[in-house]
Amino acid sequence: MTMQEILSAVRRGVLTEAEAETRIMAILYERGEDFLLDLHREKRIGFPEVVYAAGKSVPQVLAIAAAILEEKGAVFVSGLDDERESALRGRFPDRILRQAGRVLVIRADTAAPAPLGTVGLVTAGTSDIPYARECGLILSELGAEVVEAFDAGAAGMHRPELGLRTVRNADVLIVFAGMEGVLPPLIASLTPQPVIAVPTPIGYGHGGLGEGALCTMLQTCVPGVLVVNIGNAVGAAAGAVRILKAIRKGGGE
Repeated sequence: MTMQEILSAVRRGVLTEAEAETRIMAILYERGEDFLLDLHREKRIGFPEVVYAAGKSVPQVLAIAAAILEEKGAVFVSGLDDERESALRGRFPDRILRQAGRVLVIRADTAAPAPLGTVGLVTAGTSDIPYARECGLILSELGAEVVEAFDAGAAGMHRPELGLRTVRNADVLIVFAGMEGVLPPLIASLTPQPVIAVPTPIGYGHGGLGEGALCTMLQTCVPGVLVVNIGNAVGAAAGAVRILKAIRKGGGE
């Protein structure tokens, strides 16, 4: 039964409130031995639950991935290491697997998602590319077209402008930068497009693990720059998907 059917059954007296609660919880969540899957998240917020593998045992990662894959037909896993990646590949050898960095997507079929719009991925340096690739994989799997402009950092003042030309027709920009993190505010000062800033743990010395880049992005005087946490490619993808879906809902497709 769908949620509407359950509520209708309560109104008709076919189900008690307690029975309805049990059925609604079954729609929203699936409980395992030591996990509770949010099966309704994608419908509720427009972005699927992503399994964070770091800190979970191999059996836990496999069980959670299998449950989501069976229910949804696709599962996104982030924070992978070699052991958990190898275990997932061994557990799902007949599925479609795509990987970028520490993110793995497992699909049951090749069904193409509905087109969402275009996201421009811009990196300050080559070292930031792995984070952009993770983000791009998630976005493309959810229906976004991805345009890349890499190594466009402010160490050479002409480079941000060249990068911006590449992504000028994108609906949303996600800009990755380590070191002092100046590129996202700089890009945001040159374009009306929404800019999501991702500080990366690239650098050295004081603040070299991304803290310096994060502070610069948070302290920028350029209005409207949206900042996620250090290395949070998944969060940046989620933000971009929300923006794209809002654009489509508003008739901008």
